[in-house]
Amino acid sequence: MTTRDPPGTVALVEFEASQDTSRLILVPKPSNDPNEPLNWTMPRKLFHYTLILAMVTAGFTLITIQAVYWQQMGPDMGLDLQQLNNGNSTQLAGLAVGCIFFIPFAVKYGRRPVYLVSTALLVASCWWTARMNTYWEVIVTNFLVGLAGSINETTVQMTIADLFFVHQRGTANGVYFVAVMIGSFLTPMAGGAQAAAQGWRWSYYALAIALSILLVIFVFTFEETKYIPPRSLTTVLAAVVENNEEGTNRPSGEKEAADTKDLDIKMSPSNTLGEVTPPLNTYRQRMRFTTTTNESLLRVFVAPAKVIFFPHVIFTGLQFASGVCFLVQLLLMTSILFSAPPYNFDTAGVGLMAMGPFIGNIFGAIYGGPFSDWCIKFFARRNGGTFEPEMRLYTLLPPAIFMSGGLAMFGVTAGMGMHWIYPSVGGAFFAFGLGANGDIVFTFVIDSYRDLVAEAFVGIAFLRNAVSICIPLTAVQWMTQVGPVYMFVTSSMIILFIALLFIPMIIWGKKIRIALAPRYYAIIEKRMQHGLHAGL
Repeated sequence: MTTRDPPGTVALVEFEASQDTSRLILVPKPSNDPNEPLNWTMPRKLFHYTLILAMVTAGFTLITIQAVYWQQMGPDMGLDLQQLNNGNSTQLAGLAVGCIFFIPFAVKYGRRPVYLVSTALLVASCWWTARMNTYWEVIVTNFLVGLAGSINETTVQMTIADLFFVHQRGTANGVYFVAVMIGSFLTPMAGGAQAAAQGWRWSYYALAIALSILLVIFVFTFEETKYIPPRSLTTVLAAVVENNEEGTNRPSGEKEAADTKDLDIKMSPSNTLGEVTPPLNTYRQRMRFTTTTNESLLRVFVAPAKVIFFPHVIFTGLQFASGVCFLVQLLLMTSILFSAPPYNFDTAGVGLMAMGPFIGNIFGAIYGGPFSDWCIKFFARRNGGTFEPEMRLYTLLPPAIFMSGGLAMFGVTAGMGMHWIYPSVGGAFFAFGLGANGDIVFTFVIDSYRDLVAEAFVGIAFLRNAVSICIPLTAVQWMTQVGPVYMFVTSSMIILFIALLFIPMIIWGKKIRIALAPRYYAIIEKRMQHGLHAGL
């Protein structure tokens, strides 16, 4: 791709001379360095990604599960519903602040230390939550959970860009959203059943033990995915010449030892002057705590301000913010509506209401993941082999309809006291749309601005959490004033309007990328001048 091409426009499919066959082009193009995460074997990639997914599941469990326990926590701690809601809002504030705080460190010092520190904070917060007894502890622990859990929406997307090629990212994000929904819906079912049998504190103890084990596994097995290219070939060859000249006055044994010590490269017999293959890192090198580049940390903190107003970033932020905003509403109302007449569910029953949304999200992840990846390859072939990020958006109409219709169905049927299966199906429809929509738009912004993923997702996560804070503060009052039916029908209209914004983005998205290309490349150039490799 030339510097005149808009970011995101790449050759994805190459046709053979006969035009009867074609092959995929790996984008981004990997180097010959075996330490570059793009070059890792698929089992190695999947092992590390599985660890991340386990952390995502545990993190979202801790973020979402407390509402299931409100029936027990309120009387146990002497708290009313609004106080518990305030704790939820504080958690969302922590999520908004955490994405701003953690990401610059992930850019400068690497993903590994951020994952370790945030997971350790989740562990500490979970143990504390299991032991808390006062209202101020509810506020503080929720804020810490939000602060630590913020990496689920930011650093994970950086890791996906580190590990996977363009044609794999939709699937990777699809699996990510399955992990999110397992933590949001499936584990709360188990937690609700455990709380009904043993009390809410033991559910937190079990989660704290699982998080502690996960932290130990992370410490000893998770490798850094931030990639810093080795020295350029010119620098390496100059070092070889200099080393050989100095070695002429040494005994041959010393010369060979010095060559090995001074040069952190290996030259295979088949290497030409244009091929220098770095050696595999040792276990100690792979487990180092930080992978530091020399850019200014302050500059990294302010960098998102240059990207947050890119239309593609705003579009993705609005899509995800609206989806999560009404997901929070659905979760809160599930706890409130189904623990009251005519349902009168206990904590186990409230938890089981998450089964429908969980099943819906599984299908949403398949639609937004593997199916979306298949679609972009199909569209690229029809476009002469060239891929445009907006091609992913062609598949967004069904998720928009399912999100809106599912939200309305949940609110109307639950508000009218109909059999629990109907709101459960409505929740499944909503979760299908949310999972597919989130997967597609997340991958869309990675495809568009891969070298600015960190900055883009700081803005996306901040917008998502800033908007979501309003729901716990206003949901109870809103429902009391207008009732759940009108509340959810209004919500369904709002989310449909926002979801359909993909249509103007399809029409004008490429023109916007072309117009902003000079600014994009100027940011990348400045980053590289200050010692930060593109793509970090």
